[in-house]
Amino acid sequence: MKRILAAVVQMTSGEDKARNLEAAGELIRRAVRRGARFVALPETFNGCGRLDVLAREAEPVPGPTLRRMAALAKTLKIHLLAGSILERGPAPGKAYNTSALLDPSGRIVATYRKMHLFEADIAGHVGVREPDVLLAGEEVVAARTPFGVVGLSICYDLRFPELYRTLAARGAEILCVPSAFTLMTGKDHWEVLLRARAIENQAYVIAPNQCGMHANGVATYGHSMIVDPWGVVAACVSEGEGLAVAELDPAVLAAARKRVPALRSRRNDCFVFECRKGP
Repeated sequence: MKRILAAVVQMTSGEDKARNLEAAGELIRRAVRRGARFVALPETFNGCGRLDVLAREAEPVPGPTLRRMAALAKTLKIHLLAGSILERGPAPGKAYNTSALLDPSGRIVATYRKMHLFEADIAGHVGVREPDVLLAGEEVVAARTPFGVVGLSICYDLRFPELYRTLAARGAEILCVPSAFTLMTGKDHWEVLLRARAIENQAYVIAPNQCGMHANGVATYGHSMIVDPWGVVAACVSEGEGLAVAELDPAVLAAARKRVPALRSRRNDCFVFECRKGP
């Protein structure tokens, strides 16, 4: 791992894709002006609201949104996590929720399709059924970059620690969780789950989140944050659109892993850490 300044971007994306992309571009440029060389956008940054409406406008990968983000990454010479977009599925009205990691040449170095699809029914607050519209991914994805091994995930994945343990087993030092985590669940679960994933896997956690009210009537929690491998919140955005910046330091990661060598203590002979299809 090499030292790098990272930024998490917090947005209130709506259903107007052009407006969302303009807002994302401005926040990315602001992050770069503050010195960030790795910038992470939230889940469905190019369109957040009614899934059935947004799925009809799902794009191929690469498509218009990722080509625009690639051009920006190339111009600014940064690594950019294009949080997630809805990727056109094999059947009309169906889509994948897909995250893409771009390098400073604008090349897509990794894509990940959200494996765990969110379902919640909290009376009067949240009613969401992603499986009605979205298709689940099947592949665990970690990518090697000049500043470390980056493990990809999206939002609801955060509740499934086996995914992050698998990423850690594949060498992940940085875990990305672009999200549209709801207000009702976020106020109780967001920070504690992010800190737990950082502590368990002795890795940095990069968690850009949506905030505010969206067209589907669901409010998201915000509080985008960067958590260090000891579980300390290194940077956080509170309310509204904005960003937060923190340094990812290999010395901090090495110190956490030396103090409590949990990764080395894992009983790989007793547990399976790889996701496999079938029985």
